Amino acid sequence: MIWQKKVATVIFFLLMTLVLVNYFSNVWTYQGTDVVDMYHPMKLLTLSNWSKYSFYLMQYFPLLVVVPAGFALFTDKQLNQYIFIQSRLGARYYLLGKMIVVFSVTFFVFSVPFLIEILLNLIAFPVSAVGDPSNIGIYDVSYISGVHMQLFSGLYIQSPYLYAVVFTLFFGVFSGVLALFTVAVSTFPIKFKVLLFLPVYLLLYLVSLSKQLIPTIPVDTNYFLYLPLFNLFYNPTGSLMAWVTFTVSLCLLSILIIVVKMRRDAM
Repeated sequence: MIWQKKVATVIFFLLMTLVLVNYFSNVWTYQGTDVVDMYHPMKLLTLSNWSKYSFYLMQYFPLLVVVPAGFALFTDKQLNQYIFIQSRLGARYYLLGKMIVVFSVTFFVFSVPFLIEILLNLIAFPVSAVGDPSNIGIYDVSYISGVHMQLFSGLYIQSPYLYAVVFTLFFGVFSGVLALFTVAVSTFPIKFKVLLFLPVYLLLYLVSLSKQLIPTIPVDTNYFLYLPLFNLFYNPTGSLMAWVTFTVSLCLLSILIIVVKMRRDAM
């Protein structure tokens, strides 16, 4: 039903369009470039910190991530369908199915277009290219230091391509968890659907602001730094653990809210 409403499909093709615009822009820019002067194919991805389209994606990400499946429970409640469905399936299976679908659809929409771009870059650009957009040599001390300041730095050293795939999958997981959080908020009495755009935006904004309010926090808290590839962190190990902890905690909190609120409504 989510796909039939075409909202998720629209966001999927919107992201796919962004990916293709970035891809063909790179093809046009670097066609005929000698492999010695060519940047690494993964540095040209839309999710790369070096991509000019990455900024716009991150700017609207808190709003876009809600659209594919975040309204699913609100729509059921608005049409009183959730009462009928629960009576047929039971609250447990209804909730489980709802959470799985919301997460899966959002994960698919926010990961597949970028995974496709990785394949396109492997086809279009020389895999032997190792150049960096910073124009710093790969054997330079500052470049080597920068590599170790990235999240998943060990994975990047082993294989930049595997690094890009894993990071993209984690981006999809994080997006799915944010959609679950939106669904959790929608279990509360909310009159207008448009208000569901606010929870994720406010959550990410407040978390980003926490570093300014409490400078002693040992890790960065701005989501703008975590979602693009190849960003540098002063405390990469701590930042990665903070991101994973935040994602897992938000997922568990969202599931708990959904289960408790819907059980109360069913009583």
